[in-house]
Amino acid sequence: MNNQSDSLVQSLDRGLQLLLVFEDQGPDLSLGQLSQALDLPKSTVHRLIATLCARGFMEQVKSTGNYRLGLRLHGLGARTVVARTLTSEAEPFLRSLLEKHGETVSISVLDEDETVIIDKMESELAMRVTSQIGKRNPVHCSGSGKVLLAFAHPDTREKIISRIALTRHTDKTITCREALRGHLEEIRKRGYAVDDEEIQEDQICLSAPVWNHEASACAAITISGPAGRIRAKGLEAIAASIVDAAWELSGTLGAPISGREKKEG
Repeated sequence: MNNQSDSLVQSLDRGLQLLLVFEDQGPDLSLGQLSQALDLPKSTVHRLIATLCARGFMEQVKSTGNYRLGLRLHGLGARTVVARTLTSEAEPFLRSLLEKHGETVSISVLDEDETVIIDKMESELAMRVTSQIGKRNPVHCSGSGKVLLAFAHPDTREKIISRIALTRHTDKTITCREALRGHLEEIRKRGYAVDDEEIQEDQICLSAPVWNHEASACAAITISGPAGRIRAKGLEAIAASIVDAAWELSGTLGAPISGREKKEG
């Protein structure tokens, strides 16, 4: 066996192979068919199926007793398509913002109670904000989190506000739910959010929402930099650039919004 094979986790690999059987032989298969396709005992395949069903990656068809792929895979696939579309379409807008302002630019999406960076371009200045693709930020005090929370569907917004822990990161972090609700209302009125040293001292982030073809805020473009330098460049000027870029990107995604009217999800 080669080194790659030696590093595989056998049970995980078998589970993935089980899912891949449906590429050629689906849409629903019996335990016997799956066992034969994998050349594994039925007892082993049944344990794999039970695990995948418990996590929503497979499900049993009640009428036949066969098995099929679960809806959770559909959700993951849809997120992958969205993320890849966003990153490819967003690249020229992120690059333009980086060249104009010289500060780190990123694009994030909402995932449960946090935002996740799916792409970024870092400033070349010695003093800069660094970020990593995949980094998660809390919704109550990050620019991306606050703007996506502000423009989320009201029911979704309230559920998130009610369940999250308003952890204090700096003296400027909002830790009162009612204050957060009022702050989000201000964000909806002006069309962008500011993280004014709320996660980390001496760091400011400005974020604007990106809209998809369903007129829902699906992502946030963010510029981040040292607080003193961002203030010197002008928060309103930077915010205007981000809002413009976000709306142009929304247009490429087919957002059916005219007149730059800001809407709730």
